[in-house]
Amino acid sequence: MTRVLLYTGKGGVGKTSVAASTASMLAKNNKKTIVMSTDPAHSLSDSLNVEVKSEATKISENLYAQEININDAIESHWKDLREYLTALFQYQGLDPISADEIAILPGFEEATYLLYINDYIKNNEYDVIVVDSAPTGEALRMLSFPEVMRWYMEKVFPISRTAAKIARPIMRPFSGIPMPNDKVFQSAETLYDDLGEIHKILEDPDITSIRLVTNADQMSFNETKRAFTYLLLYGYPVDALIANKIYPEDTGDFFSNWRATQAEILGEIDASFPEIKVFRSYLQNYELMGKDKVLKFGQDLYGGEDPYSVFYKGKPIEFTRENGKTAVKMKLPFADKENLNLYNRAGELIVEVKNWKRILYLPQTMANMQPTGAELKNGYLYITLS
Repeated sequence: MTRVLLYTGKGGVGKTSVAASTASMLAKNNKKTIVMSTDPAHSLSDSLNVEVKSEATKISENLYAQEININDAIESHWKDLREYLTALFQYQGLDPISADEIAILPGFEEATYLLYINDYIKNNEYDVIVVDSAPTGEALRMLSFPEVMRWYMEKVFPISRTAAKIARPIMRPFSGIPMPNDKVFQSAETLYDDLGEIHKILEDPDITSIRLVTNADQMSFNETKRAFTYLLLYGYPVDALIANKIYPEDTGDFFSNWRATQAEILGEIDASFPEIKVFRSYLQNYELMGKDKVLKFGQDLYGGEDPYSVFYKGKPIEFTRENGKTAVKMKLPFADKENLNLYNRAGELIVEVKNWKRILYLPQTMANMQPTGAELKNGYLYITLS
């Protein structure tokens, strides 16, 4: 079975080094592995010290790498849809270059990265897909996009297609407005289906493991806690955390205050993430560049553990009936009630945590129920419905 291991965290914490080292270790363990960069500021080539192209590039036995070029990605996955949008914006008076740029809808770039994962799994090309993602904010947009876009297409697309079929022959003699043809709709339908598949892949803990990379400093730790909460909001399986760039004991008196600070934060990490696996990696006395060095780093990082393993399985979201009450139980360990909002809209339960929103489709038996109460307790949000 293909596994997807996605590494995310604050910029500068060492995601690329961890992802490249993990991929190198898996390849050494006879797993055909590809490590993909979805960060626009690619650095896989630097980490592996080889030229990595926009298509899968063989690095060594069982190891491949890819720094995805967004223009290539768009061309291969939604060319027809983009061409139609470009023509539509040009009709509205935009110059060709501006129209072409605007035709890349917000979030589509991030989603296109995910479509490569779907392609590789459908074609059964690799045993493991390791994703070196963009920093936390961009990674969360990428991971939330499939659900948001599928919701939009379910609500708007069927009506739009019907309307276009009716309007196309009527409007053609009287207007120069570009009307979407069947190729455009087919492109949109394919995109819809692919987003549905990738959403299932990312939610399945047997296939996907999202792993947080942090440094032992307060800013990185705070962002990691927020990222963990938002990932659970979307139902994604997080099974491990890597505390990276820890100062060893032999770094001398000059770093004694840093070591003390890190020791305190490492204690907080252990206390805050009791269920998932926590790995610790130490600051190296050499630059992590080149296949041999990243492989050694991966072996030191995981020790005797196999990174292919699933280190934790849990259900971030459950629908329950207890004591005659219907409830939604959501794991949101670092959320606070001041930043929570929820409501029901036409059978969809909307849960907002700060700037992130999750649309939950209630089971048919609960579709007409309204949220009547909510309580944060022991890291879980309990929403009572009636």
